[in-house]
Amino acid sequence: MMQKADYILKGTAIFTGNNDLPITGCLLIKNNRIMKIVPVDRMTGYIGEKTTIINCGDHLIMPGFNDSHLHLSLGAVQNDPDFCIQMMDCKSEEECVQRVNDFAKSHPHNPWIYGTGWYSEVWDHPHMPTKDSLDKLHLNRPVCLNSFDLHSVWCNDIALKKVGITKDTPNPQGGIYGHDKNGELNGILYEPPASKAMMDAVLDVPTLKQSLLKCLKHFRKLGITSVADVYPSGLINHDIPEIFAELEQENELTTRISSFPSLTDLEGAIKLKQKYHTDKHRVAGLKQVLDGVIEAHTALLSKEYDNDPGVYGDTSLTQVQLNQYVLDAQKKGYPVKIHTIGDKASTMALNAFENAQSKLGKLTLHNSLEHIDTIKKDDINRLQKLNVMCAVQPQHCIGDYMSGGYLPCIGQQRLSRAWPYREILDAKAHLAFGSDFPAVYSIKPIWTIYAAVSRCEPTEGKPKGGYFREHAVTLAEALRAYTKWSAYAESFEQDLGTLEPGKLADVVVLDRNLFKVPTDEIRFAKVTLTMADGKIVYKR
Repeated sequence: MMQKADYILKGTAIFTGNNDLPITGCLLIKNNRIMKIVPVDRMTGYIGEKTTIINCGDHLIMPGFNDSHLHLSLGAVQNDPDFCIQMMDCKSEEECVQRVNDFAKSHPHNPWIYGTGWYSEVWDHPHMPTKDSLDKLHLNRPVCLNSFDLHSVWCNDIALKKVGITKDTPNPQGGIYGHDKNGELNGILYEPPASKAMMDAVLDVPTLKQSLLKCLKHFRKLGITSVADVYPSGLINHDIPEIFAELEQENELTTRISSFPSLTDLEGAIKLKQKYHTDKHRVAGLKQVLDGVIEAHTALLSKEYDNDPGVYGDTSLTQVQLNQYVLDAQKKGYPVKIHTIGDKASTMALNAFENAQSKLGKLTLHNSLEHIDTIKKDDINRLQKLNVMCAVQPQHCIGDYMSGGYLPCIGQQRLSRAWPYREILDAKAHLAFGSDFPAVYSIKPIWTIYAAVSRCEPTEGKPKGGYFREHAVTLAEALRAYTKWSAYAESFEQDLGTLEPGKLADVVVLDRNLFKVPTDEIRFAKVTLTMADGKIVYKR
């Protein structure tokens, strides 16, 4: 007797992820798995008394979006309005300070005043803020404000004193305590090693579970059915894995989580994997932040910064240390993600993988470079040989178009070769797409897809012709990068990423066929249906 489907999604635009164009047919789902895709004239044999038929017409049916790089817990609390001030849209230091003052008045019992998203490069008059403007509020509480990229913290004097940072405190490796021309602290802490003590004090969040529930609801609306939650988490809560497990047990975990804990704590990762390894919540590999960011002059470059002669950036590990950590991880079967924004950092990471390959033979684990903003051509050509992919965030290059932050740092020639997605694909390496949430303009996957194929920002569609459009990818490549190759980057490709028989039924339906609309209209698409684990979890 023919097995009956629980759901049949009928449509003329089914993007399986294995072909460049959508097909017509019926997607059959039974329990939490995909049965098959059949022609429309064969649908009736799979219809039972309990079968739900959804006629999607010409709307695009595709695998659920899989964000290959985000910080889930941090993003959840930073988007909780009772915990965090949002400053992404602020146009000046004064506007940021006013929001701090307003939040302090409306939340008198919060022990810290915390905010995120300030981006001085897009202010009406770009400049680096200082603690002076915060100190003038005369608040009796510490203020800690994360920049949009999470690589700088702006704080008041009370916050510095609370964590014991003085003008004589030596810089930690990979971090900088900002000083003014008189040698006094200016209230800016560059890179996580410098801000760690302060962030540890701020980000121990007792209401994390409630924040995560709000975040998961938002993900359902956006069609995000899987994510790679990468180190650092951004919080110091020791119960994050337990909270994920609770959400799974309570059937609230509608987004699959593949965790990538710290590369430097392999034993800890092994213990986590032994305890948590289901198809909803699993340990998939390890992650290391190797360098910083361009705007803060902390990304490691092979050539000095144009606007800071003699400065090349820095790394969190030496080449010898990185080689050993990567080798140990490969021996134990753990893929590694390495944050590399500066071109020399990418070279170091590839050197570490090459060292492991020389000792272990051809690498088969799904290792990746994260971000690769300024990777060199020679290193792009090494990717396939070392079986290393790139997990990238297309909205980052659009953020630079809006801010203009890279040009003074690296100059026009180097900028013209930044975020070279087309070249990476042409070199037969793989791209996985993500957001870097919460360090992103928007977590909307549709906006990331649009940025990748148009190289334009998604609100107004600028600049005309695209921001270095020669690095754009095709629509099919972009959709696969956000589904098929994200699953591959998580070593989850046997169960996720394409619409094929036996795979988990994580599916989204958009309100239009992206392959039939002008490129500029992609940015307006919305999710009309999200299915996670074979169940409808969102319907517009």
